[in-house]
Amino acid sequence: MTLEEQIAELTRMGSGKIMHLARPGVLALVAGLVLVGAITCNPVFYGIALAFSLIAFAIWQTTPHISNAARGLREGLKQEGAVEISIHQWTDAESNRHESYLGLVLMDNQPLWQMEFVTPQNWQPGEGKYSAQLAFIRGVEWPVVILTCEGLLYPRLKPRRASGGQR
Repeated sequence: MTLEEQIAELTRMGSGKIMHLARPGVLALVAGLVLVGAITCNPVFYGIALAFSLIAFAIWQTTPHISNAARGLREGLKQEGAVEISIHQWTDAESNRHESYLGLVLMDNQPLWQMEFVTPQNWQPGEGKYSAQLAFIRGVEWPVVILTCEGLLYPRLKPRRASGGQR
């Protein structure tokens, strides 16, 4: 998928009504499952509620970053910078292989932010340093979306200031 297609997809995803309804919708589902479990005294509903509460937690953490990234693409202030990507791989108890993408965001060759990125679905970044455009929006300290030649990245969790980094 080209960078332009990735931008269009993220803009569509981040500004849609589904995104705004996902957070309260999943929480309402969890509450409903707990209520049904209490009424029927069936523990299966509690297990399903627990699984959906984990999903709700992930959605709760990620959706603001998706919305911010879409907003940054539309109206953000873009500055030249770079991102240094490292890939962390691990295997879980069921032998499933996982990857997380970590980045050090740089401006003027000074480290600014350490981020864990949402796993890109439309491109496979490799480890290394990439030239990038960093998009900032009002009210958010860190770059909300990072555009490289190959694709875009945005935070999965709240980024941390890099040691010694200043803006």
